[in-house]
Amino acid sequence: MTDRFRRPLAAALLLACGSALGAALDIDGLARDVGPCTDFYQFANRRWLDTTPMPDDRSTWGTFSVVRERNERTLERILANAMKYPPRAGSAQRKAVEYFASGMDREAIVAAGLKPLAPYFARIEAAQDAASLRQALVMLRISGINAGFSFSVRQDAKDSATYLAEIGQGGLGLPDRDYYFNNDERSKQWRTAYRTHIERLFALAGDSPEFAARNAELAFTLELALAHASMNNIERRDVDRTYNKTTVAQLAESAPQFAWADYFTALGVRDLKDVNLAQPDFMKAFARLTAERPLPEWRAYMRWHLLNATAGKLSRDFEDADFRFNETVLKGTRTPLERPAKVLEVINGRTGGEPMAQALGLLYVENAFPPEAKAKALALIENLKAALGERLEGLDWMSDDTRARALEKLSAIKAKVGYPDQWRDYADADVGPYPFVENWLRANAFHTRRQVALLGKPVDRGEWLTAPQIVNAFYNARLNEIVFPAGILQPPFFDAKADDAVNYGGIGMVIGHEITHGFDDRGRRFDAQGNLRDWWTAEDAKRYGDRARKVEEQYGRYVGVENTNVNGKLTLGENISDIGGAKIAYVALQRALQANPTPKIDGYTQEQRFFISFAQIWRSRYRPEQERLLLQTDSHSPPRFRVQGVVTNMPEFARAFSCDPARTLRVEGERVNIW
Repeated sequence: MTDRFRRPLAAALLLACGSALGAALDIDGLARDVGPCTDFYQFANRRWLDTTPMPDDRSTWGTFSVVRERNERTLERILANAMKYPPRAGSAQRKAVEYFASGMDREAIVAAGLKPLAPYFARIEAAQDAASLRQALVMLRISGINAGFSFSVRQDAKDSATYLAEIGQGGLGLPDRDYYFNNDERSKQWRTAYRTHIERLFALAGDSPEFAARNAELAFTLELALAHASMNNIERRDVDRTYNKTTVAQLAESAPQFAWADYFTALGVRDLKDVNLAQPDFMKAFARLTAERPLPEWRAYMRWHLLNATAGKLSRDFEDADFRFNETVLKGTRTPLERPAKVLEVINGRTGGEPMAQALGLLYVENAFPPEAKAKALALIENLKAALGERLEGLDWMSDDTRARALEKLSAIKAKVGYPDQWRDYADADVGPYPFVENWLRANAFHTRRQVALLGKPVDRGEWLTAPQIVNAFYNARLNEIVFPAGILQPPFFDAKADDAVNYGGIGMVIGHEITHGFDDRGRRFDAQGNLRDWWTAEDAKRYGDRARKVEEQYGRYVGVENTNVNGKLTLGENISDIGGAKIAYVALQRALQANPTPKIDGYTQEQRFFISFAQIWRSRYRPEQERLLLQTDSHSPPRFRVQGVVTNMPEFARAFSCDPARTLRVEGERVNIW
């Protein structure tokens, strides 16, 4: 990678990044009229919160948003240069550049109209019996349109060395199944707006007002039936309930109304023997609905999901309708993203999981990520792992048997940092000089072919499931790995020139959080090799559960917008990882300070700067609609509670700021002490 690193352009980009947001703490932004022992989140962030406007094209704005926007600007400059001097024809980079160019070419998008969707409309219209309905669902699934149910290929949760096909609930247009049933006024308004939105897209696609209204009613009615059969988001967290490995023959017996073997064969999976049913009751209900519901209902439903999935890649009238409901109604966003940012969001996806995201990542890494940053981040990770090892050795509630297995798992955690050692092969991706929506469909078809081809092959433990340009971090229980893309390895999260406290409070806490996911309420169920296996003694599992309930109860008392409580059960894993991550990051800082003692900087000790850094990476503003949406559907607590929930469990915080523990910390009997 080094010999292909374009140093002049990279230097300019890194200089621009550094000037946009420095690594130093925002000491001037501290709200000194708020005591750190009273409300630490406000102390660290209130001046920023009071003076930073929310961009009209965003539903949330904070540290992560700033760094994401910085990466967007970097990619825009890289792509502008690449469109002038195109990469080699047929290369992954060339395909990414042509995909981006197709999204920027609004004239071509208008000229293409709905023609790229014509084969799909025709296949849907031809669904006149069970076989042709199945063929239409297959065509949509191949192109990434989640109609009916979901399909994926993942590691077998109980045999992490093999891949396993998985099917589960899906095919809904609202953010969560509960949106179809909640009876509060806001939820009723959302359902009304949603039905209007469905009707509007049908009208834009050419339906008369009468037929648009009728088809919207049919589509919503079928979605409602699928929602009734779906697990809620708490049930879906249960790793036991969502693992139901069966044979395709047994699936055919339990859900006989759908020809499963024929479906898998048409999808490209020949002679599939085994499949995991993530939600068995849903799959039975889906099969039953294919036989019981009239075909016009299914055709309206499939047309709707085709339009819903593609509207944001079509002409401006479709794009505006899509924005009006999904961004303004649900999230409160006032204006659409600037066009380059919107196109990048389509290619990347929010977590870097879109099919061509890594191809874009090749361009990013070649131009904007110095290889030396990878080595420094790896050193931080090793220090964090050692810190958790120390804490595991000292836990008084864990038996020696479980402790030995926990230390084995910790030692086996693999770190992926920056970018893949082996990049994804894009030779089979037929993406290029096509209309934007067609490129999106072709990219998804490439992804489906690639997924299907994994079956029967050994698991590639080196594969990246995200892209380097993403500002995020991940833990994968089935690979027992932590992943830190290049996109997050920059200020204010990480800077090799910053003092230890800033880095350990920033990226150190993020690293600690991801490591702790391996030992949260779900991650702890997987062993060192990534297999779902009970390696805990019964006594230790009970003691863990007792401590985890304290986390659930603590966060469940926090109240967000419109008097909506944090869901302590839904956010449990993230909250455990926040608390544990901060604790081990603090221990790792103390290890670093033993080797490199550092005096006060700007009047604050290293311990104080650690906590300020931690609080400032979570500074965020949310539109009320977006916060309410997240409180109902997201596994993360709102940022202010992520800070408050952590520091009130850490005596180290009280000592750092000379706080009265009785006023600042949770009472000792309720204080969380897992990791």
